Amino acid sequence: MKKTILNFLELTRAYSLAVTLASCIVVLSYAHYSEYFSWLNFIIMSIALCAIHMGANLFDDYIDVKTKLNSGINLKDIHFNSFTPKARLITQEKYSLKQIEKILIILFGLGLLTGLYFTIISGWQILLFMLLGGILSLFYPISSKYYLAEITIGLIYGPLMIMGGYFALCGEFNPNLFLLSIAIFFSTIVLLHTHNIMDWEFDIKENKNTLAILCKTKQKAIEALKYMIIIAYMIIVIGVINLNFNPNMLYVFLTLPIATKLLESIKDYINIKDVKFEPRWYLGFFENWKEIKSQKIDFFMFRFYLARNFSLFFALFASIGVVS
Repeated sequence: MKKTILNFLELTRAYSLAVTLASCIVVLSYAHYSEYFSWLNFIIMSIALCAIHMGANLFDDYIDVKTKLNSGINLKDIHFNSFTPKARLITQEKYSLKQIEKILIILFGLGLLTGLYFTIISGWQILLFMLLGGILSLFYPISSKYYLAEITIGLIYGPLMIMGGYFALCGEFNPNLFLLSIAIFFSTIVLLHTHNIMDWEFDIKENKNTLAILCKTKQKAIEALKYMIIIAYMIIVIGVINLNFNPNMLYVFLTLPIATKLLESIKDYINIKDVKFEPRWYLGFFENWKEIKSQKIDFFMFRFYLARNFSLFFALFASIGVVS
């Protein structure tokens, strides 16, 4: 049973659920003040959003595998150029393509049923969020052809998920929450952009067009990463100074050590290959670190974890600032 669960989590890349959970936390920080708020509905919403996220991850791998199969490559010969194993359980035939299709139907079906439930209790507007989410999710597998993969994911896990989640729970819009969702949009792109800087050569081989590649050089891509972080912080500052943001939302600056280490570390990625990677408690979570080191992918995962932790804790500290 444990192995089955672990395989399923790997298959759906559940390690990336941090961005969905971060968005759910942001929604909770605002929605719990509403007289219409229900913990049960919040749990239902969170489970559905996680199911959709895992489904989108799996659908992306499924499309990539199908594309290679259609080009005449045998399943056992399919290989993806990346540091982390992509679609490993599919290419090793731990799961058949028919099983993958059934899993996708279950995951997306759960999201669809939940959406219909909230449409009944919160209003027809939920259908618009579902439509936009469906379009962006279906567009994502080909979005890298147009340098839009990061933007697409940022929109899904920023404004769309946060505003849609809040409307589902409260039946109304919140202008302040929309501004915060833009900050979350940028903190989410930080994670994706960091990943793509490290996957630079692999993405070129796979003919993927990312924002990092659009920057022309890795040095310029790192500059772009720095500005993404700055913009996320500045949105919070502007919200506190000129709008109705709780001043305690400046807690987001507690993520500065993570952001600083991320920028320092990603620069080392280009200039120095043999450096020591030492997780510290103030930098967030570094799960399965011993196994990662044994696989000799710590140089990649250290930076990935930093970017993920920045995204997660940025949302968490902003949410704490809302309720404190």
